[in-house]
Amino acid sequence: MQAAKLFASGKTSIATQATTSDPAASSVLITVEAKRAAATKEDAAKSVSALASELRASFDKQYAAAGKKNSADLTALSGRALATVALNETNQFSKAEIAAARLELRARDRQSTVSALASSDLTAASLKTYSRDLLTARSLMSNEEQRLRASNPGLR
Repeated sequence: MQAAKLFASGKTSIATQATTSDPAASSVLITVEAKRAAATKEDAAKSVSALASELRASFDKQYAAAGKKNSADLTALSGRALATVALNETNQFSKAEIAAARLELRARDRQSTVSALASSDLTAASLKTYSRDLLTARSLMSNEEQRLRASNPGLR
């Protein structure tokens, strides 16, 4: 709300405007895409077992805070993290968590497709560009994501 008021008043720099009494707090909002990008960078340097252990601990912490199981927020996870959960090679995740990870990946694919198709007129050239971009994105995915997509027709 404060950010909207500052923007409306012509003040575009809201990074230092505190929203609470905490002097270290700011009203800067970090987008889900930025969180995913940061997670992707961090997760790339981890082994699959270390990543799975971190995810398990994170899920358990979220479940404890929410007071119920299978309530973890997967929206900010990297594609590699979601694939690690969906593949469940370390046997640390429940069937519900595996299904949720696959659903999140499908939702991201669907959103990407809708965005690409809605961004311009549907022509042979735009479809060619979309296909090329899709192949490039797939080639840049982690080994876990590529294996998951190869083994699951719903994620191709």
